[in-house]
Amino acid sequence: MTSPRSGCVSRRKLLIGASVLLGNVTGGVATPARAAKSPSATAIAALLRKYKVPAVSFATFDRDGIVLCAAHGRRQVESAKVTIETRFQAASLSKTVNALCVLSLVRDGRFSLDDPVNRRLSGWRLTGKDAENVTIRMLLSHTGGTAVAGFPGYQRDDVIPRLDEVLDGVKPANTQRIEVINPVGKYHYSGGGVVVLQKLITDIEAAPYEETVARRVLEPLGMSNSSMRQPLQSIKGKLASGHTIDGDVIRMDYFIYPEMAAAGLWSTPSDLARMLMAMLDSAEGKGGALLPKNLAREMVMPVRADAGLGVFINRKGLVHHDGANWGFRAVYFVDPGTRRGKIVMANGQRGDMVYNELLKRI
Repeated sequence: MTSPRSGCVSRRKLLIGASVLLGNVTGGVATPARAAKSPSATAIAALLRKYKVPAVSFATFDRDGIVLCAAHGRRQVESAKVTIETRFQAASLSKTVNALCVLSLVRDGRFSLDDPVNRRLSGWRLTGKDAENVTIRMLLSHTGGTAVAGFPGYQRDDVIPRLDEVLDGVKPANTQRIEVINPVGKYHYSGGGVVVLQKLITDIEAAPYEETVARRVLEPLGMSNSSMRQPLQSIKGKLASGHTIDGDVIRMDYFIYPEMAAAGLWSTPSDLARMLMAMLDSAEGKGGALLPKNLAREMVMPVRADAGLGVFINRKGLVHHDGANWGFRAVYFVDPGTRRGKIVMANGQRGDMVYNELLKRI
């Protein structure tokens, strides 16, 4: 397996088309880039004020190394400043990590992508028309026809549902039962289908989902500032708080997502850069990569519409995903041809407005 990339130090001198941030960058190390446009700390502060988002953290990579990582703003209004090690909720970017975990089990012969998921589940079964024909590949690519697009999360003092309660849609779960309600084989975005895979992984490994993901993905890739565990009480002080559209901190700082495979990841942009570089290593067939070349290639090939396996592929061939949890926004874009990528994470409801502007500048 390829060795984890270290820190935010570039292994090359240039990042074509990306810029170094000037001014007060907290905790980042960057190499000067060729592009003329580079948002200063002052410009980023103005951007955060404009959209009432307390903080943004981002990273870029080029070929085999992280070129730039930086963090601006505060974990919470009037609170400590964020650093490059401050964790943000990655929201639906969790689906990419989940896909890597699923594919690692395929790699090890535990099941195949085209196995009907009901043949591999223990106890609970997916129901609905054509449910017996829904495969693992379909659930990864949102073509399994399953219900529940996304999850609203839970307040930290709520009664948090167990996984079986989420699957069955019974209280205290706040979403409907996960079942087949759309035509199988057609694209319908479904975080619910991804949570069925959380159940599958738990059954196959006979271990807590978050521990399996850590062992199979996060630890091998050196993602030391990432976890699927919900909630993350043990690292209090290193977590960004979520904020409303008006810039107010949400009650009790952040929501809990027991639907970990779909929305539960806490991470940093530099950790996500390591993950994305490992995906590219696998797709290129590099020795010691996390996945064999054929599986990694399948991951980044569209199954239906622009959906791959835990990722999306746009018309320009860029691999991407975005995410929205309550009070958090995140996004990544990767160009497999040039091995360049960008990741942005923010702790506000309008964080997508922030990252849309930043993606044009970095």
